[in-house]
Amino acid sequence: MLTTPGNGPQTATEREAAETRTEDSSEKAAAPSKERDAIKRATRRHKAIVETPAPNGAAPQDTRPVLALLCYEGPDGPVGHYVRNLAALLGKRQLAVHLFTRKPFPLDSTAVSVHALGETDGALLDQVQEFTNRATKAFLQVFQASPARVTLMGCEWSTVGALSALRTARKLETLLSLHSLERQRSDLSSDLSRHIDDVERTGLREAKAVLVHDGKAADAAKTTLPDCADRLLSVPTLIDLASFNTGVDAGAIKARYQVGPIDPTILYVGDLSERYGPDLLVKALPGVLRNHKQARLILVGDGQLQWPVRVYARYLLVEHAVRLPGSVEGQAMNELVQAADVVVLPSRDTTPWWPFQAAWAAGRPVVATHKAAPGVFEHERDGVLVYPSENSLVWGIERVLYDEKLRRRLAENGRSKLEERFGWTAVADQIEELMGVAATK
Repeated sequence: MLTTPGNGPQTATEREAAETRTEDSSEKAAAPSKERDAIKRATRRHKAIVETPAPNGAAPQDTRPVLALLCYEGPDGPVGHYVRNLAALLGKRQLAVHLFTRKPFPLDSTAVSVHALGETDGALLDQVQEFTNRATKAFLQVFQASPARVTLMGCEWSTVGALSALRTARKLETLLSLHSLERQRSDLSSDLSRHIDDVERTGLREAKAVLVHDGKAADAAKTTLPDCADRLLSVPTLIDLASFNTGVDAGAIKARYQVGPIDPTILYVGDLSERYGPDLLVKALPGVLRNHKQARLILVGDGQLQWPVRVYARYLLVEHAVRLPGSVEGQAMNELVQAADVVVLPSRDTTPWWPFQAAWAAGRPVVATHKAAPGVFEHERDGVLVYPSENSLVWGIERVLYDEKLRRRLAENGRSKLEERFGWTAVADQIEELMGVAATK
Protein backbone atom coordinates (compact mmCIF):
# COMPACT_ATOMS: atom_id res chain seq x y z
CA MET A 1 0.00 0.00 0.00
CA LEU A 2 1.40 3.37 -1.06
CA THR A 3 0.53 6.76 0.45
CA THR A 4 0.55 10.16 -1.24
CA PRO A 5 0.45 13.43 0.74
CA GLY A 6 -3.09 14.67 1.28
CA ASN A 7 -4.74 11.80 -0.61
CA GLY A 8 -4.48 8.87 1.82
CA PRO A 9 -3.52 5.34 0.82
CA GLN A 10 -3.36 4.56 -2.82
CA THR A 11 -3.19 1.13 -4.41
CA ALA A 12 -0.92 0.29 -7.32
CA THR A 13 -3.97 0.14 -9.58
CA GLU A 14 -5.19 3.55 -8.45
CA ARG A 15 -1.76 5.03 -8.84
CA GLU A 16 -1.51 3.55 -12.36
CA ALA A 17 -4.84 5.10 -13.27
CA ALA A 18 -3.64 8.48 -11.99
CA GLU A 19 -0.44 8.17 -13.98
CA THR A 20 -2.45 7.25 -17.06
CA ARG A 21 -4.57 10.39 -16.76
CA THR A 22 -1.46 12.55 -16.34
CA GLU A 23 0.29 10.94 -19.31
CA ASP A 24 -2.82 11.11 -21.51
CA SER A 25 -2.91 14.88 -21.16
CA SER A 26 0.75 15.20 -22.12
CA GLU A 27 0.44 12.69 -24.94
CA LYS A 28 -2.15 14.82 -26.71
CA ALA A 29 0.36 17.64 -26.89
CA ALA A 30 3.36 15.51 -27.81
CA ALA A 31 1.48 13.15 -30.17
CA PRO A 32 3.96 10.27 -29.70
CA SER A 33 4.07 7.26 -31.98
CA LYS A 34 2.15 4.06 -31.30
CA GLU A 35 5.39 2.36 -30.38
CA ARG A 36 6.15 4.90 -27.65
CA ASP A 37 2.60 4.52 -26.33
CA ALA A 38 3.22 0.78 -26.05
CA ILE A 39 6.51 1.35 -24.25
CA LYS A 40 4.86 3.74 -21.76
CA ARG A 41 2.07 1.27 -21.03
CA ALA A 42 4.64 -1.46 -20.56
CA THR A 43 6.61 0.78 -18.17
CA ARG A 44 3.50 1.39 -16.03
CA ARG A 45 2.81 -2.34 -15.85
CA HIS A 46 6.45 -2.98 -14.89
CA LYS A 47 6.18 -0.45 -12.05
CA ALA A 48 3.11 -2.17 -10.67
CA ILE A 49 4.82 -5.55 -10.88
CA VAL A 50 8.16 -4.64 -9.29
CA GLU A 51 6.55 -2.72 -6.43
CA THR A 52 4.38 -5.69 -5.45
CA PRO A 53 5.88 -7.60 -2.49
CA ALA A 54 6.95 -11.17 -3.20
CA PRO A 55 4.79 -13.93 -1.68
CA ASN A 56 5.74 -15.44 1.65
CA GLY A 57 6.49 -18.78 0.04
CA ALA A 58 9.35 -17.48 -2.10
CA ALA A 59 12.52 -19.53 -2.23
CA PRO A 60 15.34 -18.54 0.16
CA GLN A 61 18.16 -16.44 -1.20
CA ASP A 62 21.09 -18.41 -2.61
CA THR A 63 24.45 -17.39 -1.20
CA ARG A 64 26.27 -18.18 -4.44
CA PRO A 65 26.61 -15.61 -7.24
CA VAL A 66 23.45 -15.77 -9.33
CA LEU A 67 23.05 -15.57 -13.09
CA ALA A 68 19.45 -15.05 -14.16
CA LEU A 69 19.13 -15.91 -17.86
CA LEU A 70 16.13 -14.61 -19.81
CA CYS A 71 15.30 -16.25 -23.13
CA TYR A 72 12.12 -15.74 -25.16
CA GLU A 73 13.30 -18.04 -27.97
CA GLY A 74 12.74 -21.80 -27.97
CA PRO A 75 15.47 -24.35 -27.23
CA ASP A 76 15.97 -25.60 -30.80
CA GLY A 77 17.21 -22.53 -32.66
CA PRO A 78 20.68 -20.90 -32.56
CA VAL A 79 19.74 -18.68 -29.62
CA GLY A 80 18.27 -21.58 -27.66
CA HIS A 81 21.30 -23.75 -28.44
CA TYR A 82 23.60 -21.04 -27.08
CA VAL A 83 21.51 -20.57 -23.92
CA ARG A 84 21.13 -24.29 -23.32
CA ASN A 85 24.86 -25.01 -23.51
CA LEU A 86 25.85 -21.92 -21.54
CA ALA A 87 23.38 -22.62 -18.72
CA ALA A 88 24.41 -26.26 -18.45
CA LEU A 89 28.12 -25.44 -18.23
CA LEU A 90 27.75 -22.55 -15.77
CA GLY A 91 25.46 -24.68 -13.64
CA LYS A 92 28.35 -27.07 -13.06
CA ARG A 93 30.50 -24.26 -11.74
CA GLN A 94 30.20 -22.04 -8.68
CA LEU A 95 27.13 -20.15 -9.90
CA ALA A 96 23.43 -20.48 -9.19
CA VAL A 97 21.82 -20.39 -12.63
CA HIS A 98 18.12 -19.57 -13.13
CA LEU A 99 16.69 -19.75 -16.65
CA PHE A 100 13.43 -17.87 -17.28
CA THR A 101 11.90 -18.92 -20.58
CA ARG A 102 8.58 -19.60 -22.28
CA LYS A 103 9.23 -23.24 -23.21
CA PRO A 104 10.88 -25.95 -21.10
CA PHE A 105 14.56 -26.39 -21.95
CA PRO A 106 15.92 -29.96 -22.00
CA LEU A 107 18.93 -29.67 -19.70
CA ASP A 108 20.91 -32.59 -18.33
CA SER A 109 22.25 -30.41 -15.54
CA THR A 110 20.18 -30.50 -12.35
CA ALA A 111 22.14 -27.45 -11.16
CA VAL A 112 20.09 -25.14 -13.40
CA SER A 113 16.67 -23.97 -12.22
CA VAL A 114 14.42 -23.70 -15.29
CA HIS A 115 11.33 -21.51 -14.91
CA ALA A 116 9.05 -22.30 -17.87
CA LEU A 117 6.58 -19.42 -17.98
CA GLY A 118 4.30 -20.74 -20.73
CA GLU A 119 3.40 -19.60 -24.23
CA THR A 120 0.64 -17.20 -25.28
CA ASP A 121 -1.28 -16.40 -28.44
CA GLY A 122 -1.56 -13.11 -30.26
CA ALA A 123 0.64 -10.68 -32.12
CA LEU A 124 4.40 -10.76 -31.60
CA LEU A 125 4.55 -7.62 -29.46
CA ASP A 126 1.71 -8.87 -27.26
CA GLN A 127 3.51 -12.19 -26.73
CA VAL A 128 6.77 -10.43 -25.91
CA GLN A 129 4.97 -8.11 -23.48
CA GLU A 130 3.34 -11.07 -21.73
CA PHE A 131 6.73 -12.79 -21.46
CA THR A 132 8.13 -9.57 -19.97
CA ASN A 133 5.39 -9.47 -17.33
CA ARG A 134 5.70 -13.16 -16.43
CA ALA A 135 9.50 -13.15 -16.32
CA THR A 136 9.51 -10.07 -14.08
CA LYS A 137 6.95 -11.57 -11.68
CA ALA A 138 8.73 -14.93 -11.64
CA PHE A 139 12.06 -13.33 -10.78
CA LEU A 140 10.51 -11.44 -7.88
CA GLN A 141 8.84 -14.60 -6.63
CA VAL A 142 12.10 -16.51 -6.69
CA PHE A 143 14.09 -13.74 -5.02
CA GLN A 144 12.29 -11.85 -2.26
CA ALA A 145 15.17 -9.41 -2.04
CA SER A 146 17.96 -8.75 -4.49
CA PRO A 147 20.70 -11.36 -4.02
CA ALA A 148 23.98 -9.70 -3.15
CA ARG A 149 25.65 -10.97 -6.33
CA VAL A 150 23.07 -11.35 -9.07
CA THR A 151 23.54 -10.57 -12.75
CA LEU A 152 20.73 -10.45 -15.29
CA MET A 153 21.46 -11.64 -18.80
CA GLY A 154 18.95 -11.37 -21.62
CA CYS A 155 19.13 -12.91 -25.07
CA GLU A 156 17.88 -10.81 -28.00
CA TRP A 157 15.57 -7.78 -28.07
CA SER A 158 12.60 -9.74 -26.71
CA THR A 159 14.12 -9.77 -23.21
CA VAL A 160 14.99 -6.07 -23.01
CA GLY A 161 11.68 -5.12 -21.36
CA ALA A 162 12.22 -7.46 -18.41
CA LEU A 163 15.89 -6.51 -18.16
CA SER A 164 15.01 -2.83 -18.02
CA ALA A 165 12.25 -3.26 -15.41
CA LEU A 166 14.34 -5.41 -13.05
CA ARG A 167 17.44 -3.30 -13.54
CA THR A 168 15.53 -0.22 -12.41
CA ALA A 169 13.68 -1.89 -9.54
CA ARG A 170 16.58 -3.85 -8.05
CA LYS A 171 19.60 -1.90 -9.34
CA LEU A 172 21.02 -4.98 -11.03
CA GLU A 173 23.72 -5.17 -13.67
CA THR A 174 22.50 -6.47 -17.03
CA LEU A 175 24.19 -8.24 -19.93
CA LEU A 176 22.63 -8.41 -23.39
CA SER A 177 23.42 -11.15 -25.92
CA LEU A 178 22.66 -10.40 -29.57
CA HIS A 179 23.00 -12.86 -32.44
CA SER A 180 21.60 -10.24 -34.82
CA LEU A 181 19.85 -6.87 -34.79
CA GLU A 182 16.74 -5.63 -36.55
CA ARG A 183 18.85 -3.49 -38.89
CA GLN A 184 20.33 -6.72 -40.26
CA ARG A 185 16.96 -8.44 -40.62
CA SER A 186 14.93 -5.64 -42.22
CA ASP A 187 15.07 -2.18 -43.76
CA LEU A 188 13.18 -0.60 -40.81
CA SER A 189 10.33 0.39 -43.12
CA SER A 190 7.52 -1.03 -40.95
CA ASP A 191 6.21 0.15 -37.58
CA LEU A 192 7.08 -3.22 -36.08
CA SER A 193 10.70 -3.15 -37.21
CA ARG A 194 11.16 0.44 -36.03
CA HIS A 195 9.69 -0.49 -32.65
CA ILE A 196 12.12 -3.42 -32.32
CA ASP A 197 14.97 -1.11 -33.30
CA ASP A 198 13.94 1.28 -30.49
CA VAL A 199 13.85 -1.60 -28.01
CA GLU A 200 17.31 -2.74 -29.09
CA ARG A 201 18.60 0.80 -28.65
CA THR A 202 17.30 0.75 -25.06
CA GLY A 203 19.04 -2.55 -24.40
CA LEU A 204 22.31 -1.29 -25.89
CA ARG A 205 22.14 1.85 -23.78
CA GLU A 206 21.41 0.13 -20.46
CA ALA A 207 23.54 -3.03 -20.62
CA LYS A 208 26.83 -3.22 -18.77
CA ALA A 209 28.16 -5.30 -21.68
CA VAL A 210 26.74 -6.40 -25.02
CA LEU A 211 27.79 -9.83 -26.27
CA VAL A 212 27.78 -10.03 -30.07
CA HIS A 213 28.20 -13.28 -31.95
CA ASP A 214 29.78 -12.00 -35.16
CA GLY A 215 31.27 -8.93 -36.75
CA LYS A 216 28.09 -8.02 -38.65
CA ALA A 217 26.10 -7.86 -35.40
CA ALA A 218 28.80 -5.64 -33.89
CA ASP A 219 28.64 -3.26 -36.86
CA ALA A 220 24.84 -3.11 -36.62
CA ALA A 221 25.05 -2.35 -32.90
CA LYS A 222 27.47 0.52 -33.53
CA THR A 223 25.12 1.90 -36.16
CA THR A 224 22.12 1.64 -33.83
CA LEU A 225 23.91 3.28 -30.88
CA PRO A 226 27.48 4.48 -31.53
CA ASP A 227 28.08 5.11 -27.81
CA CYS A 228 27.89 1.37 -27.07
CA ALA A 229 31.07 0.56 -29.01
CA ASP A 230 33.29 0.36 -25.92
CA ARG A 231 30.87 -2.10 -24.28
CA LEU A 232 30.70 -4.58 -27.16
CA LEU A 233 32.33 -7.95 -26.54
CA SER A 234 32.75 -10.70 -29.11
CA VAL A 235 31.58 -14.13 -28.05
CA PRO A 236 34.37 -16.67 -28.65
CA THR A 237 33.93 -18.40 -32.01
CA LEU A 238 32.35 -21.79 -31.43
CA ILE A 239 33.05 -24.88 -33.49
CA ASP A 240 30.44 -27.64 -33.58
CA LEU A 241 32.70 -30.52 -32.63
CA ALA A 242 30.08 -33.14 -33.49
CA SER A 243 30.13 -32.10 -37.16
CA PHE A 244 33.85 -32.92 -37.33
CA ASN A 245 33.58 -36.34 -35.72
CA THR A 246 31.24 -38.14 -38.08
CA GLY A 247 33.44 -41.18 -38.76
CA VAL A 248 33.74 -40.46 -42.48
CA ASP A 249 35.51 -42.77 -44.90
CA ALA A 250 38.57 -40.65 -45.73
CA GLY A 251 39.19 -42.57 -48.96
CA ALA A 252 35.65 -41.92 -50.19
CA ILE A 253 35.96 -38.21 -49.39
CA LYS A 254 39.30 -37.94 -51.18
CA ALA A 255 37.81 -39.65 -54.22
CA ARG A 256 35.45 -36.67 -54.66
CA TYR A 257 38.56 -34.64 -55.52
CA GLN A 258 40.29 -37.30 -57.66
CA VAL A 259 42.72 -38.15 -54.86
CA GLY A 260 43.74 -41.72 -54.03
CA PRO A 261 42.61 -43.18 -50.65
CA ILE A 262 46.16 -43.32 -49.24
CA ASP A 263 47.63 -40.29 -51.02
CA PRO A 264 49.04 -37.77 -48.49
CA THR A 265 46.56 -34.90 -48.76
CA ILE A 266 47.56 -31.31 -47.99
CA LEU A 267 44.62 -28.95 -47.48
CA TYR A 268 44.43 -25.18 -47.77
CA VAL A 269 41.18 -23.33 -46.96
CA GLY A 270 40.74 -19.59 -47.51
CA ASP A 271 40.75 -16.76 -49.99
CA LEU A 272 43.14 -17.27 -52.89
CA SER A 273 44.95 -14.01 -52.25
CA GLU A 274 48.60 -13.07 -51.86
CA ARG A 275 47.96 -12.15 -48.22
CA TYR A 276 47.18 -15.76 -47.30
CA GLY A 277 49.90 -17.38 -49.40
CA PRO A 278 48.32 -20.19 -51.48
CA ASP A 279 50.91 -19.42 -54.18
CA LEU A 280 53.65 -20.34 -51.70
CA LEU A 281 52.11 -23.77 -51.24
CA VAL A 282 52.08 -24.43 -54.98
CA LYS A 283 55.71 -23.31 -55.22
CA ALA A 284 56.61 -25.61 -52.29
CA LEU A 285 54.88 -28.61 -53.82
CA PRO A 286 57.81 -29.78 -56.01
CA GLY A 287 59.93 -30.11 -52.86
CA VAL A 288 57.23 -32.17 -51.14
CA LEU A 289 56.73 -34.42 -54.20
CA ARG A 290 60.44 -35.19 -54.27
CA ASN A 291 59.99 -37.52 -51.26
CA HIS A 292 56.20 -37.98 -51.31
CA LYS A 293 55.37 -38.62 -54.97
CA GLN A 294 51.68 -39.31 -54.30
CA ALA A 295 51.09 -36.16 -52.27
CA ARG A 296 48.17 -34.04 -53.40
CA LEU A 297 47.35 -30.38 -52.66
CA ILE A 298 43.71 -29.22 -52.44
CA LEU A 299 43.21 -25.45 -52.48
CA VAL A 300 39.67 -24.60 -51.35
CA GLY A 301 38.49 -21.06 -52.06
CA ASP A 302 38.23 -18.37 -54.69
CA GLY A 303 40.12 -15.15 -55.31
CA GLN A 304 42.46 -13.14 -57.46
CA LEU A 305 45.21 -15.80 -57.38
CA GLN A 306 43.01 -18.55 -58.82
CA TRP A 307 44.54 -18.31 -62.30
CA PRO A 308 48.09 -17.43 -61.18
CA VAL A 309 48.27 -20.60 -59.05
CA ARG A 310 47.13 -22.62 -62.06
CA VAL A 311 49.93 -21.07 -64.10
CA TYR A 312 52.47 -21.82 -61.33
CA ALA A 313 51.27 -25.42 -61.14
CA ARG A 314 51.69 -25.91 -64.89
CA TYR A 315 55.04 -24.14 -65.04
CA LEU A 316 56.42 -26.19 -62.11
CA LEU A 317 55.07 -29.45 -63.62
CA VAL A 318 52.90 -30.18 -60.57
CA GLU A 319 49.51 -29.59 -62.19
CA HIS A 320 48.66 -33.29 -61.76
CA ALA A 321 49.00 -32.91 -57.97
CA VAL A 322 46.90 -29.76 -57.49
CA ARG A 323 43.12 -29.62 -57.03
CA LEU A 324 41.14 -26.36 -57.23
CA PRO A 325 37.50 -27.20 -56.36
CA GLY A 326 36.53 -23.58 -55.72
CA SER A 327 34.17 -22.93 -52.83
CA VAL A 328 33.23 -25.90 -50.63
CA GLU A 329 30.75 -25.31 -47.81
CA GLY A 330 28.77 -26.97 -45.05
CA GLN A 331 29.17 -30.63 -44.19
CA ALA A 332 31.14 -31.27 -47.39
CA MET A 333 33.78 -28.86 -46.09
CA ASN A 334 33.78 -30.49 -42.66
CA GLU A 335 34.25 -33.92 -44.23
CA LEU A 336 37.14 -32.71 -46.38
CA VAL A 337 38.93 -31.40 -43.27
CA GLN A 338 38.47 -34.82 -41.63
CA ALA A 339 39.90 -36.57 -44.68
CA ALA A 340 43.00 -34.35 -45.00
CA ASP A 341 46.36 -35.51 -43.68
CA VAL A 342 47.62 -32.02 -42.87
CA VAL A 343 46.04 -28.56 -42.91
CA VAL A 344 48.43 -25.76 -43.89
CA LEU A 345 48.19 -22.00 -43.28
CA PRO A 346 50.98 -20.49 -45.45
CA SER A 347 49.87 -16.93 -44.67
CA ARG A 348 51.97 -13.82 -45.07
CA ASP A 349 49.60 -12.03 -42.66
CA THR A 350 47.06 -12.83 -39.95
CA THR A 351 44.52 -15.29 -41.31
CA PRO A 352 40.92 -16.18 -40.33
CA TRP A 353 41.01 -18.77 -37.58
CA TRP A 354 38.34 -21.15 -38.84
CA PRO A 355 40.71 -23.40 -40.86
CA PHE A 356 42.96 -24.32 -37.94
CA GLN A 357 40.03 -24.50 -35.52
CA ALA A 358 38.30 -26.92 -37.89
CA ALA A 359 41.52 -28.93 -38.20
CA TRP A 360 41.80 -29.20 -34.41
CA ALA A 361 38.13 -30.18 -34.15
CA ALA A 362 38.72 -32.96 -36.70
CA GLY A 363 41.95 -34.13 -35.06
CA ARG A 364 44.12 -33.01 -37.98
CA PRO A 365 47.70 -31.67 -37.58
CA VAL A 366 48.36 -28.06 -38.56
CA VAL A 367 51.35 -26.39 -40.21
CA ALA A 368 51.15 -22.60 -39.96
CA THR A 369 53.39 -19.60 -40.44
CA HIS A 370 54.31 -17.47 -37.43
CA LYS A 371 52.16 -14.67 -38.86
CA ALA A 372 49.02 -16.72 -39.46
CA ALA A 373 47.77 -16.63 -35.85
CA PRO A 374 50.25 -14.86 -33.54
CA GLY A 375 50.28 -16.15 -29.99
CA VAL A 376 48.03 -19.13 -30.70
CA PHE A 377 50.35 -22.01 -31.63
CA GLU A 378 53.01 -23.69 -29.54
CA HIS A 379 55.65 -25.12 -31.85
CA GLU A 380 55.50 -28.92 -32.13
CA ARG A 381 52.96 -29.05 -29.31
CA ASP A 382 49.74 -28.11 -31.17
CA GLY A 383 51.17 -26.98 -34.50
CA VAL A 384 54.36 -26.84 -36.55
CA LEU A 385 55.45 -23.23 -37.08
CA VAL A 386 57.19 -22.21 -40.29
CA TYR A 387 58.03 -19.07 -42.26
CA PRO A 388 56.16 -17.86 -45.37
CA SER A 389 58.69 -19.30 -47.82
CA GLU A 390 58.76 -22.39 -50.04
CA ASN A 391 61.68 -24.10 -48.26
CA SER A 392 60.24 -23.58 -44.79
CA LEU A 393 56.85 -24.91 -45.88
CA VAL A 394 58.47 -28.01 -47.38
CA TRP A 395 60.28 -28.63 -44.09
CA GLY A 396 57.09 -28.18 -42.00
CA ILE A 397 54.92 -30.42 -44.17
CA GLU A 398 57.52 -33.19 -44.29
CA ARG A 399 58.06 -32.86 -40.53
CA VAL A 400 54.41 -33.85 -40.09
CA LEU A 401 54.20 -36.47 -42.84
CA TYR A 402 57.28 -38.33 -41.60
CA ASP A 403 56.43 -38.46 -37.87
CA GLU A 404 53.28 -40.32 -36.84
CA LYS A 405 53.83 -39.62 -33.12
CA LEU A 406 54.10 -35.91 -33.84
CA ARG A 407 50.86 -36.03 -35.83
CA ARG A 408 49.03 -37.61 -32.90
CA ARG A 409 50.49 -35.14 -30.41
CA LEU A 410 49.56 -32.14 -32.54
CA ALA A 411 46.01 -33.45 -32.99
CA GLU A 412 45.43 -34.24 -29.32
CA ASN A 413 46.88 -30.99 -27.99
CA GLY A 414 45.10 -28.97 -30.66
CA ARG A 415 41.76 -30.49 -29.70
CA SER A 416 42.41 -29.73 -26.01
CA LYS A 417 43.32 -26.10 -26.77
CA LEU A 418 40.25 -25.73 -28.97
CA GLU A 419 37.94 -26.81 -26.17
CA GLU A 420 39.72 -24.73 -23.53
CA ARG A 421 40.36 -21.52 -25.42
CA PHE A 422 37.79 -21.45 -28.21
CA GLY A 423 34.97 -23.70 -27.03
CA TRP A 424 32.15 -23.47 -24.51
CA THR A 425 34.69 -23.24 -21.71
CA ALA A 426 35.87 -19.90 -23.11
CA VAL A 427 32.26 -18.67 -23.38
CA ALA A 428 31.56 -19.60 -19.75
CA ASP A 429 34.80 -17.95 -18.63
CA GLN A 430 33.72 -14.77 -20.39
CA ILE A 431 30.43 -14.66 -18.46
CA GLU A 432 32.11 -15.37 -15.13
CA GLU A 433 34.59 -12.58 -15.77
CA LEU A 434 31.78 -10.13 -16.51
CA MET A 435 30.11 -11.20 -13.26
CA GLY A 436 33.31 -10.59 -11.31
CA VAL A 437 33.66 -14.28 -10.50
CA ALA A 438 37.03 -16.02 -10.78
CA ALA A 439 36.83 -18.35 -13.77
CA THR A 440 36.47 -22.00 -12.80
CA LYS A 441 38.96 -24.25 -14.54
